[in-house]
Amino acid sequence: MILHGQSIDGIQAIIDQVAQVCQSSERMHPIRVVNCSGILIHTNLGRSPLSESVWDAVKEANCRYTNLEFNLSTGKRGNRADISSDLLHHMTGSEDAIVVNNNAAALFLLLAAVAKGKRVLVSRGELVQIGGGFRIHEIMQQSGAELVEVGTTNITTVSDYVNALDENTAMVLKVHRSNFSIHGFTNEASVDELAKAIGRRAILAVDQGSGAHDNSVPGEISTRTLFKQGADIITFSGDKLIGSVQIGCICGKTKIVKQLAKHPLYRVLRPGKTVLSIFEHTLIDRLNTIPSVPGSFFKRSMNELREMGNSIISITGNEQLALVESPMAFGGGSDPEGEYPSVAIKIDSLHNPHQILKMLRDRPIPIIAIIIDSKVHLHLAAVFDDEITIIASAIRDVLKDLACI
Repeated sequence: MILHGQSIDGIQAIIDQVAQVCQSSERMHPIRVVNCSGILIHTNLGRSPLSESVWDAVKEANCRYTNLEFNLSTGKRGNRADISSDLLHHMTGSEDAIVVNNNAAALFLLLAAVAKGKRVLVSRGELVQIGGGFRIHEIMQQSGAELVEVGTTNITTVSDYVNALDENTAMVLKVHRSNFSIHGFTNEASVDELAKAIGRRAILAVDQGSGAHDNSVPGEISTRTLFKQGADIITFSGDKLIGSVQIGCICGKTKIVKQLAKHPLYRVLRPGKTVLSIFEHTLIDRLNTIPSVPGSFFKRSMNELREMGNSIISITGNEQLALVESPMAFGGGSDPEGEYPSVAIKIDSLHNPHQILKMLRDRPIPIIAIIIDSKVHLHLAAVFDDEITIIASAIRDVLKDLACI
């Protein structure tokens, strides 16, 4: 302030300004927030929370030295990807697997390793853009693969792919529509139809995206099902429905996976010990049918959510609060059409709802709520049981401060 010519009223004013700047800077780091958005896998809020049991299980391996690339049986160099590959094999039914930093990296490595300088067929209805400006056609361009668009936005048939095949076609790529859907006069070729029609003339790859490994999510086709239908290779994220860290999985035919593992880009894109250890322990949980955190939230009944909401309202004791039904979604590019029954607390206040949202975000543990029909709603779908008192205290303090304005 002094450098800009502003006067300072004493040393305490300087201390207060420094404290304010430090506090603002601290909140730029990743800190805990309460997710009252109604989206279980919220990309802006870190996607899937890890289970505490997984976090505890990997602590020692990350705070001490580890056998990341050391074979304890032979005493020689080992392969850091062996365990994750084996676990993914069992979970998805694939022949082999490797992991990289995220799903965008997985797709990029796949295209660069097997389709550089060659043609890749993609339906016009699947040329998607997801958050952060990630566009399929731009990733393909960077990888050196040649994009060949087939079909139209709403109609793509098997014959569209077959007619576009030639001797320079390396791959047919099916892309998950992670954040939109198409309705009306539509048609798309399924994986099993394409597998039968293409045969061995090109690799059939699926960017499955969400990581659905079973059929528990209605709007998703599981990786295991896609392999049974004839997919050669599948890429997906580990921090969505699997409920782990950000990681990209590439599963499929051994010949293709080995080709990717030998590519120079793999060393650039492979994850380190912390990500691998967390992911491996998460996969063990999934194989033992222990649900992810978002999976546990999805299975909660309406009665459980109503009980949570009534507890919060009871603690606050404020007549401006009401429990209302409000749908939840998986989010994070998973099941884009799916909306499921859930519950929210509505704040029926005459004050500016954006002001209320800001006051909730300014709490020591920020609360991320939403606005519906000009009223603030604190959605309970992704709220942990130990966050009930945090939410109740926040609402009580915010409404008390608003009453003084």
